[in-house]
Amino acid sequence: MKAKEMIKENNTLREQMTPFNRSYFEDMIIAMRASRVDSIQAEELLLDAAKHLLREQRKGKNAKQTFGEKPEDYFREIMSSNPARPIRSKLNYYFMIPTTALTCFFGILAIAGLLSEWSSGSTGIFGKISLFTIIAVGVGSIILIELLMRWMKSLADDDAPKPKSFDIKGLGIYIGIVVIAVFAGKFLDALFPIIIISPWVSLILCLVGGGFLKFIFLKK
Repeated sequence: MKAKEMIKENNTLREQMTPFNRSYFEDMIIAMRASRVDSIQAEELLLDAAKHLLREQRKGKNAKQTFGEKPEDYFREIMSSNPARPIRSKLNYYFMIPTTALTCFFGILAIAGLLSEWSSGSTGIFGKISLFTIIAVGVGSIILIELLMRWMKSLADDDAPKPKSFDIKGLGIYIGIVVIAVFAGKFLDALFPIIIISPWVSLILCLVGGGFLKFIFLKK
């Protein structure tokens, strides 16, 4: 079975889990996919674990009773016994994120620019872009994905939803980062060159980015 097919079956099995078991199992997925285990073997192990969890769920057991207190403990021996992933694999991951973000960005520029040109005869703001903006989109996408991954790990881990304590420190840090980024962006934006770009060029860049994603990063 191919990795894509295993992931699809895994998603189907997760829909049959209780909220607690599903949250626990999703933490197992994050731990396994971030480990050094080969991606095909990782999906096979996760699929076996999902089937095992559902069997125990029908017997009235939850995920902690089945696998232990911590989601990563079930796979710890397997993960530690595998050789480290090639550096190239990690680089591909961190190249794929900004490539995806910039592909979408140039796609939006192309569509908006063509519509603006068709309606008003001018591309307006969609026909020029700061080099700083391109860098910010690429780097910001990596930061955003990393924050989302951390947030997913912090989800509540029981069946009954419960309010979490308000994290005023986390909110303050987040607001501080946003304010700094806005002011830094306004200052740095003036220091970086402005690139005049046709909507058709943006469209070509979007298609090139899509080709990279299809044939390099997402190849089977």
